[in-house]
Amino acid sequence: MIHWNGTRVGRLSRTLRAMLLGGAIALGSVQAAQAEWRRAETPNFLVYGEGSEGDLRRHAERLERFDALLRRQLSVPPTEGSRKLPVYLVYTNSDLRQVNPNLAEGVAGFYSASETDVYAVLNRRNGDDILFHEYAHHFMFQNFPGGYPGWFTEGFAEFFMTASVDNPDKVTVGYFNPGRLRTLNEVQWLPIEQLLISSPRTFDNRRMRGAFYAQSWLLTHYMFMDPDRRRGLDAYLAATARGTPPLEALQTHLGHTPDSLEAALKAYLRGRMSYAEIRMDDVRPAMSFQTLPDSADRMLLDSLNIRYPKTEADGQALLQKVRGDAARYPDDRLALVALGRAEMNWGDAAKGEAALQRALAVAPDDSEALQLLARARIRAGDDVPDNRAQSYVEAQGYLARALQTDPTDYRIYLALARIRRIADTYPNDNDLQTWRLAVAYAPQVMSARAQAADALLRVGQREEAAVMLAPVANNPHGGEHVERARTLLDQIRTPAAETASD
Repeated sequence: MIHWNGTRVGRLSRTLRAMLLGGAIALGSVQAAQAEWRRAETPNFLVYGEGSEGDLRRHAERLERFDALLRRQLSVPPTEGSRKLPVYLVYTNSDLRQVNPNLAEGVAGFYSASETDVYAVLNRRNGDDILFHEYAHHFMFQNFPGGYPGWFTEGFAEFFMTASVDNPDKVTVGYFNPGRLRTLNEVQWLPIEQLLISSPRTFDNRRMRGAFYAQSWLLTHYMFMDPDRRRGLDAYLAATARGTPPLEALQTHLGHTPDSLEAALKAYLRGRMSYAEIRMDDVRPAMSFQTLPDSADRMLLDSLNIRYPKTEADGQALLQKVRGDAARYPDDRLALVALGRAEMNWGDAAKGEAALQRALAVAPDDSEALQLLARARIRAGDDVPDNRAQSYVEAQGYLARALQTDPTDYRIYLALARIRRIADTYPNDNDLQTWRLAVAYAPQVMSARAQAADALLRVGQREEAAVMLAPVANNPHGGEHVERARTLLDQIRTPAAETASD
């Protein structure tokens, strides 16, 4: 369960609220984009951006301070051996759409957690709120995976996203997003009964969705900033995770009816709300820098874009662009890997493999090239079943090399586990451990959890499968695995199902 160590040290003044609502706080100027890309590596992040080393250092330090804030307030010690989160900082929304052309208008950043990769992209001109919101989700699933209600999952992220981490000596948490505050004051609230059982995907109406996020923030703030309410929240979350109806848990553990909770929240909003201030003068993360090759200016963002499905026309257009750009850099690892992936997706598979082999000649331990070559061998085996065993052995060889290069890459474990599915002995103990490692290194990837749970259920490990499935079934953003996860959880928790399985 999540434990909060916040200390009340201050109040949000009415004047500050008015300033925030009126937009009186000016944003700092933004340095003009430069063509040279760099990468900063810190204990928890790989931060990519154009510009000076000093500029990138400031962004990376802020991310590390935000991570330290979460760890200190939630009693999570520093971790060793976890996969670092890649964060790509861009300057324009057109750069964002170069990575993901399907983004809606007005989106200033996004976080992606899929079998393809787990990473974030942010338009740095728009502040840190979006990135901090998504990293809070990332952190929750990394350290406290569980079956949380939608209001708490989103309220947790909303609560932390407004943290101020610019000061290298201290950070503050408990402030608010002006837009959310405006919503609370101007828009009709959702009934508490609806708030407690909903998620963002429940609402097609933009106004209602905004009310959901704003009320979720307020309810989380109300719970977090008082020790007694915080203990009640812990008990409430534990009860609802066990299947207790939310209104029953509300009365039993928080001492409220829906009407009394709404009244308490409105009184809390009208009052002088608390915030917490935490010393951070000891957070000085180790950091190393790398200047990326010239190819990054043309190909880094496209190298992310080509990982995702596209229409045939869009795929062909991107393939032609990647071919043209890669021709400028015939001996460059980034260009060769991007070309290999694009050819395998929409062009000539043999040329794609050739490009990837050239990439290995330049960088023999390149994990991405090795994984793509493994995928090519798996496809070849699936296309010609008579040769499948040999093709899969070749794929396993590439994956073994990739694993030596980066043992924290969950995608390698996913591929190794899937290769084993055709074996008569699947899933054996080693297969189960492979699935566990895939989930351990990327607990945010819901499809990996669902597949791991399927393997566990095959050998009767129902309790561990339920732990895997709970975050999937309660994913507030939905997804293709949600309904199946809920069905399986119901079966696992039903005594009759256990009797039948015996």
